[in-house]
Amino acid sequence: MKAEIYFKDLDFAKWSGKTIILDVDGTITTDGSVDVDPLVFQKVQELSMNNSVFIFSNKKLVDRNDRLSKQLKIPFIYTSFKKPNKKVIERLPEYLKRNLVVVGDKITIDGLFAKNIQAEFVKVKRLTSEADSLKTKLIYLLDNFINILIN
Repeated sequence: MKAEIYFKDLDFAKWSGKTIILDVDGTITTDGSVDVDPLVFQKVQELSMNNSVFIFSNKKLVDRNDRLSKQLKIPFIYTSFKKPNKKVIERLPEYLKRNLVVVGDKITIDGLFAKNIQAEFVKVKRLTSEADSLKTKLIYLLDNFINILIN
């Protein structure tokens, strides 16, 4: 699934009654950032009007994740598990485990996570920064390579 557009450019008009898990790093912010673009905030609010929306990051930066959750006015999923482990959603009530959608920038993590929880996967164009670490850049490079191989 090739990412053509950024999260902030998605059209949510037909999305209703879904449980949506938004990846953080590379999807709604650059890696490790606490800054959210006003257009991203607006899109999250739009999405939240007719859906149950959560954010989740494999980065266990509690202060940052709390800040993003408060800033976006949506809950963060707190767990010791990391994507793509399906146990990430084990604490969600059963009624929220239906009509699942994962929105993310990495096929190797977010896409596999969606598959593991039997969710629809929406791949978005990745947000990057000059400040991204070498490790992050290598992860992105590997993910891009795998995305090319499977598409």
